[in-house]
Amino acid sequence: YWNAMLRHQDEGAPPKNAFVETDLEANRNGTIFASLKKTPHILRNEIIKTCAEDESKCPYPTYDLVIDVTQVFCGAFFHWIIETWPRIGPFLDGLLAENMPKNFAIRVGCVLSLEEFHPQFFDLVGLENVTLISGEPPAFAKEVIVPTEGFSHSPLLNYWNLVVMRQKVIANLEPIEKSEYKTVLVIIRDASRRPDTFIFNNKFLKELSDGLPDIYKVVPFRSSDKEMMACMACQARAFTTADVIIGSHGAGLSHTLFAPRGAVVMERVAKGDSGIYSELAFMLGMKYFPMDIEERSSAIYIDLITFADGY
Repeated sequence: YWNAMLRHQDEGAPPKNAFVETDLEANRNGTIFASLKKTPHILRNEIIKTCAEDESKCPYPTYDLVIDVTQVFCGAFFHWIIETWPRIGPFLDGLLAENMPKNFAIRVGCVLSLEEFHPQFFDLVGLENVTLISGEPPAFAKEVIVPTEGFSHSPLLNYWNLVVMRQKVIANLEPIEKSEYKTVLVIIRDASRRPDTFIFNNKFLKELSDGLPDIYKVVPFRSSDKEMMACMACQARAFTTADVIIGSHGAGLSHTLFAPRGAVVMERVAKGDSGIYSELAFMLGMKYFPMDIEERSSAIYIDLITFADGY
């Protein structure tokens, strides 16, 4: 089975005549088939036959297996971590098995905005140095698996895949060093197109620290922390040790996937914001509180954290 001719545009469907265009490109590039002077359909069959019989004569990269997780909304962080990346979940044990063929690849399809992070996400589940390919150039695969598409904007409908990925990530991060204090992780967008430092600022952090019992330790999780933002394992580890997570509605709360059961999640939401992060928190056994986007007092956060600690 060879699907490499379906060359997707960035975050979109294959263009019309994708097969024909690719066949003609192979012809123009002066491959061994250039002299055949055959129609694109017949030429394609010749390419497939040759690649299957003699990989050394195949004009494209060849693989024993390609898992294709391409889908339309896969460039943004939330869509990637909740919908796209977990699609390999049902196949993960097989991919990690010792007898797994080494010549396999995962076709991500969408690139650009998260390209530098894709390898780190697969490292998190034990697939170190896995080959990742996009829509360019075409590739030949003896077998292609296209997992069920991730459901858009619904952690619950992606539940089983997310559970598998969560378990693998946490197991690979062990041993996880737990602080003697209860950690209150405050997500601060201080290097973002949607900053929230007018609320989650040093004054808020100090009031939160002073107002909570001594057993709590307030830790900022800043988008301006370049070292942290460049390390997915570091980010995941920070959330595995969080007892309380505070943040504005946005992709940063996707890391709640790695937080422990029983954690408190406090999301600053505006009218019209989706319930994706409340859904994620509830399905993983966490205590969720929506916070009014206009609320600037640390007192309500302190009261709710103290209240939740009793349940």
